[in-house]
Amino acid sequence: MKPRSNSSTILNQMGKNRNTIFLIMCLIVHIGYFSVFYIMDAVPMALINAVSSIFYVLFLIFSKDRETSEKATVVAYFEIILFSTVCECITRNTFGFIYFVVGMVPVLFYLCPSYGNKRFIFQILGIISALMIHFTPSLVPNYFYKELFEELMPYARSFSFVNLLITLFTVLYTSFFYKLELDLIKKELDHQSTHDPLTGLYNRRFLYDVIGKESAEQISVILLDIDNFKKINDRFGHDIGDKVLKILSSCLREEEKDGYYPVRWGGEEFVVYCQNTDVDTAYRHAEKLCSLISESATLPDNSPVTVTVGLASGKREDYDAVVKKADEYLYTGKKGGKNCIVWHQNEAEYN
Repeated sequence: MKPRSNSSTILNQMGKNRNTIFLIMCLIVHIGYFSVFYIMDAVPMALINAVSSIFYVLFLIFSKDRETSEKATVVAYFEIILFSTVCECITRNTFGFIYFVVGMVPVLFYLCPSYGNKRFIFQILGIISALMIHFTPSLVPNYFYKELFEELMPYARSFSFVNLLITLFTVLYTSFFYKLELDLIKKELDHQSTHDPLTGLYNRRFLYDVIGKESAEQISVILLDIDNFKKINDRFGHDIGDKVLKILSSCLREEEKDGYYPVRWGGEEFVVYCQNTDVDTAYRHAEKLCSLISESATLPDNSPVTVTVGLASGKREDYDAVVKKADEYLYTGKKGGKNCIVWHQNEAEYN
């Protein structure tokens, strides 16, 4: 398995902490607007953003995990609605703060998945709030912060454009990580469908997919079975049995190379499928595996774990027949004393 690139790791971490990042983005926006309105001497607008900044600092302090960060995001959602409503009342719906509410309606669905159907209620409230904000000019008396409104009016288009950009960036941010999360889920499902959950090795489905797609002519099959595995489970417990399976799987992965596919065949049986490999080369590989397994896997009584191996070779199109032959050799080895490799050259010794 190839190691993930640094960029992929960073993106995955960002996706996992998307709510915290969102809260930080909101804090940055409010601090930025506080500074701008303070410089413009628009005290009410600066004060509103200062209060909102304090809220987001508190959100970040108490957002210690995914659950609390989602709760903080829901509270932030309603803070955005209230903030936008107040700001649009002061600016007579000319500064585009309504964009924040409109943008948060779809964004909330992605940021708060644990809230389930409650998100639809939150979204409906957001839509209603956006409609109400739209009609604020006709509801706000002319004397309401009239002097401040007149002072800010020359900057209305600029602020509206900036607010639109902030909203679009937020939507794109969540859309990107939503797509990233879907890709990760798909990869995980693909991995689960082609790998054994206990050992992490390939499973039969993957192997048959490989066989169906490959063009190799000569193949070899190494079929391994752990000796006395039932006795291991009965004597030492299934935890030790699972540990043995995992150690054996690690040995198979350690000796894995291009064209060699280690597969958990079922139970205590494993297969190493070797592409473009003659039987002599496969035999040497099987010897290394047996030696590595006996050195690596030790039972609580310090006795080594051994395996019996059946080895066969043939053409790819005769794959089922090759596996059957390897299985016959394996059965012969089990009857003939175990802890051995049986193939066409020594079959007679174990009969």
